[in-house]
Amino acid sequence: MVTDVPAISVRTTVAEASRMMKANFGDESFMNAAPGLIVLNERGGLAGILTPLSIITALMEGVKTPGIDEPFFASLCQRIKDLPISEIMEHQPISVTPDANITDIADLFIKHRFQRVPVVEGKKVIGIIYRSRLLFAMTKSLEFAPAP
Repeated sequence: MVTDVPAISVRTTVAEASRMMKANFGDESFMNAAPGLIVLNERGGLAGILTPLSIITALMEGVKTPGIDEPFFASLCQRIKDLPISEIMEHQPISVTPDANITDIADLFIKHRFQRVPVVEGKKVIGIIYRSRLLFAMTKSLEFAPAP
């Protein structure tokens, strides 16, 4: 579990969240190669998850004939930049508790194709489990397996 959880408020705008994702992309300690942000409600509890796909989906909503030039994408961005994240995030995400069984967590990744699962204690987000980190933990013995 990673405890340095990238989180934003439900009131954060799409523009702010997008800048945060881009600024931290590639910083493995923060985003762990799975850019996305935990969205917290006013009380600090889990409200949802914002993923790159959430923003792409909002951008493309209602687009019939996609353009390919920069002004086209700029117009799409203009339409959503000031929206609060609460309008485009994934609501009521599935989460686990700190005592969750690793096979149950793996099953969530398989069934739902998640990149990350928040770890919640009570109503507070205390960490996040990334699919890649779970894989590396589960396959640790393969690192030392002799080559065929």
